Amino acid sequence: MEIVKLARSQTLEASKTLSDAFSRDPVVGHFLTDEPAEKLKALQAIALKLIHYCESHNQIYTTSDSVKGIAMWLPPEASSFSLTELWRLAASGALTIPFYMRWDRIVQAISFMVEEMMQRGQRREPHWYLAMLGVGSQYQGQGIGGQLLQPILERADREKLPCYLETSTEGAVGFYQRQGFEILHVGKVGNQLPYWTMKRTPSV
Repeated sequence: MEIVKLARSQTLEASKTLSDAFSRDPVVGHFLTDEPAEKLKALQAIALKLIHYCESHNQIYTTSDSVKGIAMWLPPEASSFSLTELWRLAASGALTIPFYMRWDRIVQAISFMVEEMMQRGQRREPHWYLAMLGVGSQYQGQGIGGQLLQPILERADREKLPCYLETSTEGAVGFYQRQGFEILHVGKVGNQLPYWTMKRTPSV
């Protein structure tokens, strides 16, 4: 199995893989409906919009045999939120993501997204940002997630650039720590659910 760039023809399959991977995520569950079919439908729509946005930077990685997992990265220039970057966000439909969430939590979702974007924009150093990493439930625990990260982690090492991400489970924190990430900050979603901001410094 090799790690390759995601082809445009695989976009729909990728969105299904991501919606499966995040169907039990606590923060996702906080913002989406509890009804399983509607939740999966909303998740897939959100995943499609994020894929379309990240496709504009051509840094989406998957497995060669089938779409068992996805790693979506944003390059250093994406953190500037220039007019070009805002246009990419708008064109992809990513700015409409909060409207797929529970109506009583849309304001909270928008606030969370804005806070995340502001944190990214305030990081003055050039960096890579892991927008999303997900492995289909039937393929988890096989080392695929770590392999999906390698192309950009290796590139970041060559370029001497840090990598950032946010995650929402303790299990994921442990996984990312094994990939060289360290905890920078622990925040709360809705004053109850924790999420972790993590950073990986480039290897010497």
